[in-house]
Amino acid sequence: MNDRRKCELIIGTFDAERFWRDPNLARLPSLPDSEMENVVMAMDELLFPFCEAQDMLITRYRMNDCHKAYLHAIGFEFRSNSTDLERPEGGSASRTANIFDLITSADRMGDMDPQWLDGARLSPFAVIPGADRAASRYGLEQDFPDVETVQTVNSKLYSTDLNRRLGLRSDSQTVYSHEELLASGLTLLRQGPFLIKDEFGVSGKGNLLIESEAILRRVTSYLGDQCSKGRLVRFIIEPFLHKELDFSCQFHIDPDGTYRPISVQKLANHNFAYQGSFTADDSLLHLLQEAEYFEVMKLAARELYQAGYYGDVCVDSMLLTDGRIVPIVEVNARRSMSLIKHHVDRYLEKHSASGSMTHVTVQFACDVTFDELLEKLDREGVLYKPDRGFGILPLSANTLLINKVVSESKGIRHKQVKGRLYYSLIEGGQDNERLSAKVKDVLSSLSFKIVG
Repeated sequence: MNDRRKCELIIGTFDAERFWRDPNLARLPSLPDSEMENVVMAMDELLFPFCEAQDMLITRYRMNDCHKAYLHAIGFEFRSNSTDLERPEGGSASRTANIFDLITSADRMGDMDPQWLDGARLSPFAVIPGADRAASRYGLEQDFPDVETVQTVNSKLYSTDLNRRLGLRSDSQTVYSHEELLASGLTLLRQGPFLIKDEFGVSGKGNLLIESEAILRRVTSYLGDQCSKGRLVRFIIEPFLHKELDFSCQFHIDPDGTYRPISVQKLANHNFAYQGSFTADDSLLHLLQEAEYFEVMKLAARELYQAGYYGDVCVDSMLLTDGRIVPIVEVNARRSMSLIKHHVDRYLEKHSASGSMTHVTVQFACDVTFDELLEKLDREGVLYKPDRGFGILPLSANTLLINKVVSESKGIRHKQVKGRLYYSLIEGGQDNERLSAKVKDVLSSLSFKIVG
């Protein structure tokens, strides 16, 4: 029984911000992409590196059997549900229900053994509405803050205020009407382009670069239309900063307030969207040490704890082209892509290897299976295996094939769809760029067209 009580139920959703955001707030203009929304719905399979030997990963869609067999073969030990919690073809209606709603509303725990749940501890990617109900429904141990606290500290309003409380330089301001946005935006434009940030924007969604008065007036007119229908305006605006490097700091706050640093990761972003995580080099760490960056992280952790938060934190930061460090761009009071990368690193260290984490987006209409992709990567000598020491370690399968499944469930075959493969790139003395190019060659040979 004692061993069982140590087991964790790893579960979560990667669009947590959607469930924290006030639905009455006005939205910035954006182009909907239902296929990428499907990919995000399938990203919970990326949580497997958090699992220890007896832990259980619960995903919205069951993990691909070939992918899971590969992960088990190279040493990742975890269990996962072998049935879907909902049909992939559920469409936009299913997006209103988060994964905790799914498992509590209809007891959809897939093929989970109810006895196993006894004494297990719920370990969410992010605390969103329904997490506490799921824990109560299945008698799971829970040790996380209430959702209202989590919602507060994840808001960009909190990050903006945190900078001021810590005495850090901040050029951000909050606007509460489309008229105020126009007036303040015109003032900012005299100095150069500026950003409008949604309170809960994430990874390219909810950040808008304004470079001209014409664009600003179109945006404020768009928001004005929403205000006339009862929506509220609440955005952060700030000058566009010329950055040399994006990076992030991961740390953990224990329930007693103890601060535990974890890692620093360099980030690759494109159009404000996450592209990959790379281990910080000694020169960056030395620069941060000299700038007392880690002292700021300790102070931020103290503020978060005083606000009622404890758990995993990822703070996004920037190094500007003029050498200035912006320690707190925003606070992500949850687990993160970079923390996943850190846990993969812990696995790789056991095999004297290291890697970076990235993804590739593709379009395809072929009938290729994930098993065929793994076989081709292996034949070409680029599938990671501990005795090989280098290659790519695929971190996802459903994200690559989910839209093919959705299309075929509607009776449509050979339709051009979008997918995304997340993977770790493990150098092992190999040339990083050549290895990455080889992976893309393999995908192209299987009729995947690389996009983006």
